[in-house]
Order: sequence, then C-alpha cells, then structure tokens
Amino acid sequence: MAQIKTAKTDKTWSVLGVDIGTTSLKMGVFQVADDALNLVRESRQEYQVNIYNDGLFGDIEQDKWKKAFVAGCQAMEDVVGQVDIVSLSGTTPGLTVMDTDGQALYPAILMLDQRSRKQAKSIIETIGMEHLLATTANMPVTGGCSLAGILWIKENYPDIFKKAHKFGHSNTYFAHWLTGAFAIDPSSASLTALYNTVRNDLTWNQDIAGAFGISLDRLPKIIRASDSVGPMRKQIAQELGFTKNPQVLIGGNDAVLAAYSVGINQPGEIINVNGTCEVTLVCLEKCVPSTNYNIRAHVLPDRWLTLHVMNAGGKALEWFRCLFCSELSADRFYNQFLPEAIGAWLDRESDVTYVPYLMGSRYSQEPLKAQLLGLTQQTERQEILAAIVRGLCEYQKAHLTEIAKEVCLQNVIHATGRALNDTLLKARKKWMRDCQYVHEQQSSMKGAAMLGPKYIESL
Repeated sequence: MAQIKTAKTDKTWSVLGVDIGTTSLKMGVFQVADDALNLVRESRQEYQVNIYNDGLFGDIEQDKWKKAFVAGCQAMEDVVGQVDIVSLSGTTPGLTVMDTDGQALYPAILMLDQRSRKQAKSIIETIGMEHLLATTANMPVTGGCSLAGILWIKENYPDIFKKAHKFGHSNTYFAHWLTGAFAIDPSSASLTALYNTVRNDLTWNQDIAGAFGISLDRLPKIIRASDSVGPMRKQIAQELGFTKNPQVLIGGNDAVLAAYSVGINQPGEIINVNGTCEVTLVCLEKCVPSTNYNIRAHVLPDRWLTLHVMNAGGKALEWFRCLFCSELSADRFYNQFLPEAIGAWLDRESDVTYVPYLMGSRYSQEPLKAQLLGLTQQTERQEILAAIVRGLCEYQKAHLTEIAKEVCLQNVIHATGRALNDTLLKARKKWMRDCQYVHEQQSSMKGAAMLGPKYIESL
C-alpha cells in the first residue's frame, strides 16, 4: 500500500469505509496511525436488485442500502463506537429522486437500466454530441446518464418530478440520511450529463440543465471526495452505536475509488475491476472524451479516468453457472469447473464466439443483446464458458487499443474481484493484454477509507 501521510497523528484515527455496491454493501473499519491504514474489521451484506420489463428496467429500493448499513454496524458493534470518520463509495449513477427531507420518491435507477433510451437520444439531439463531449466528456446513454433518467421520470411520473427537491446519486442519498445535508462528488457527477467534467471545477453546466428545465438548485452541492458533508446526526449515531458523531465524507464512485486504492494516479496506469459489472480504467492527465467509453474525474486533482464498462461481467459467469451448471455449487464452479474449462481452451482454437451484451451496452443507443455463435452438436459447455471469458477479455482489449493512441500504457494491470483467480488472470494475459497482472482485494471499500487521511490532513 502507498504511504499515507497524516501530519496530525496525535491520536489514532478510526475510519469506516462504506462501499454501496450494486448487489451488496461492504463496510470496513480501518485505523490510521503511523502513516498506515490498517483494516480492523469488515462486514458484507447482500441484497437483490430489481430487473424487470424484459430486463430493460434495473433499480433498487434505497431502504435496502440503509438496512444493510444497519446490519453491518450491528455486526461490528464492538468497533464502530470509536469511528471518527465515515467515507462513502457508491454505485453510480444510482439516480435517486429525493424530497426536502431526503426521502426517496422512486427506487434508485442503476447503471444496468435501459429504460431511458429515448431521453438519451433527445439530449444528444438537443445539445449536440460535439458540445456534450467538449463539456461533460460523456455521451448520454441509458443507465449511464443521470439526466436521461431524470427526463424519463419527468415524462412518466410528472408528480414525482414536481415533488423532487434534489436529484442525486447513491452517495448523495446516503450522506443526507446520515447528516441531513445534500452533496455529490466530481467522480459521481461526471456521469450526469450536467457536470463540467472537462473543466472539473465543481460546477454544474447551467446551459444544459436549463435546456431541459432543471434549475441548478435541484442538484446537490459538488464537493471534493475527501470533503465532509457534515457530522453524523446525533440520533442516527446513537441508534447505530457511534459515540463520536463522526464526520461523513462524500467519497466517490466505486470504480474510481478502486483505482485510487491501488495507487492509480499516473497517466497510463490501468485497473481492471471485476464485480457484477467489469470495468477497465486508465488514468489520464488530460480529459480525452470518446463515444466508446465514459470519462470520470478522479478523486485526485488534474486527473481523469476512462471508464470502460461491461454491464454483465461477473454476471455473465453467474448466468452461465445457473443455466448450464446448476448442479454445481458456486464454490465448485468457480474453483474447479471454470479453471478447468478455461485451461482446456486457453491454447486451442475455437469457432465459438460470444457477443457480450447480456445486459445491454452503456455505449449504444440501440438495445444490444448477447449472442453465442458457432455452436454445433459437438460443442460442450466448457468451450462455451471459455468463449464467454474470451469475449469479455476482447471487449476490454478494444478499449485499451483505443486509449493507447492517447497515452502510453503501463505494463502492469491491477485486477480486483472476489471471483478472480489465477486462471482468469491467465485468460486476460492471453486475450486482453499481454502484461503483468497484480491481483488486489477489497479495493472500493479501502479506497473510500483512504480518503480519511486526506481529510485529516486538511484539518
């Protein structure tokens, strides 16, 4: 781990890192002392997202996040009492419409969602792709653009739109619950189509917001990732077992904090994040927008990160397991069947190919779907699984090939994910990029916690 400078180390600080993930909430209590960040205790609570309307809608009730946090605090009750700082990592967009009390008026619309294609197209037609890329750095797409989701709500639930006091992301909602204040950070705001991502100056784009009838006072205040939204409300703190009314840092996007946790801060450094989705990020010293990937502001100044997302990364493997290997336990599938299947086809030619859009594409205006091609009566499930893994690797390879034209890529890729193993890393080396891979753990949660020392330095 990189050295963590804490000028004010008169005492040992305790930081609670909270990762509001797509399908689970992860929490870890860390101690900051002697320029080190040490994990003391951790907890994980899973929940179900809602996928419906033929897979086009993807959202979650925000109460599931709160219940998971409460359960995590209860599981770590012997250590949360001494926490000084709570720092958030959030799935984004996780678009949440809130009333004046911060209560959610509609389930959080996730990046998996594909309901707002018409609205995303309208944004492009109204503002123009060239201007959008030059200011917000991102092409509006369904699921990956908050403004498109806001406009969908405005069109389909006008009463909710009228009642809305603030439109924010998962960390906005969570921070308000804990503190009573509304805020968002640049890495999360980057995918709203309303943030000046290219300038990255903590300002909303008034012209774009105004073009769609959204006043800036309905958007949360933008603050740096390591800034405090405020102290935890006393009543909440008492109910959850906190004794110090800790400061709550707004934090940032989970993938960006995963990058931050392993020291991704120099141009050309790469991280490959594996969860429900698979995301590859490359660090940039200047903003280089494209219609083929997203751009996020880093949690560090004067840095940006590409964000190349496959909506169904780990989800594709789990889909395969449930459909083709239902007799296998998860442990046997990931630790025995998957390594054997990939190992058998790593150095063999296969006519089976996988088009990897099982949950659509964040970068297409059309509802793309997955395909398995080249199947015959002799095709076995091991070959199909190997083709799925190869297809996912080749998808990320295309991004690295494109961005390599703009920045010199480093020869190391940091890879994270619970289900990642040596065989999957060999597959990446073969089919994604031939370089050194370093397997990392617990990155988003740790990245959130690492903002604690930055906050301490600012005191």
